[in-house]
Amino acid sequence: MNLLAICSALDNSYIAIKYDGKILSKIIKSDKNYHSLYIISEIKKIIENNNIKLENLDAITVNCGPGSFTGIRVALTIAKILAGELDKPLIPLNTAEILLKAYNCDYLLMDARRDMFYFGNQEKIELIYKDKINDELIKKENKKIITDKKCSQIFENTICFEEKENDLGKVMLNLAEEKFEKADDKRAFNHFQVSANYIQTPPINQ
Repeated sequence: MNLLAICSALDNSYIAIKYDGKILSKIIKSDKNYHSLYIISEIKKIIENNNIKLENLDAITVNCGPGSFTGIRVALTIAKILAGELDKPLIPLNTAEILLKAYNCDYLLMDARRDMFYFGNQEKIELIYKDKINDELIKKENKKIITDKKCSQIFENTICFEEKENDLGKVMLNLAEEKFEKADDKRAFNHFQVSANYIQTPPINQ
């Protein structure tokens, strides 16, 4: 399956292409979190340097969030435009399933600001307040929790993905291919039906 993966919802941006059995990937880093601005130019470099024809892609996959509002918007916009212009399926992934797969963990915990956190497993992601996080779950044996840097400083015995090197683009390729193959109705991967998973915190005055 020829597949393009795009993610810019996290601390870095990730691009990966599986084409004719070969996997090409790029991790884009930026000290000022401007990494999402380079996605288009990096995709162009990869396809031009490797003689890739976008029309030969079978599908496109994108991380719809949660995470950086701007990063989600940039990656999703690019993915939806490409899927629409090329008439290809768009396979949505979320931050929890990507990170849980990448680090073989059971739960995701990320800062959502305003004393709230994204808390998710393979089934769902939700917003919760710090005082509602189940201490027994956090400390329970044999449960691995992946976090961002802020959460790793608050909660003990967690794994911080921002302090480790992992090519999430390649992880996305595997996840998307699995999801596509298992789907009974491929029409569900229409770019019109894919939306951002912002899960924003409530306004301050609420």
